[in-house]
Amino acid sequence: MKRSALFAVALAAATLFLDPAPLRAFPTGPGDSLLVVAYYSDATKTQLVGQRWSGCGQPNGSWGATTPYLNLFFPAC
Repeated sequence: MKRSALFAVALAAATLFLDPAPLRAFPTGPGDSLLVVAYYSDATKTQLVGQRWSGCGQPNGSWGATTPYLNLFFPAC
């Protein structure tokens, strides 16, 4: 019981004093960047099995399969 209370206090203190890095915002307008969703066969994310993309004023596209194992990328146009 004492351990969990001490952990909760330490976590709260760390949250108050640490300055988190700013999160990257989603693109705000057309032509800002491309959204690429990469789908992988399993949680190791070593075998790419599909992709979906949109943005940069170009037609959306995709290939392959979709899975719950994915990464998002925002490359510049």
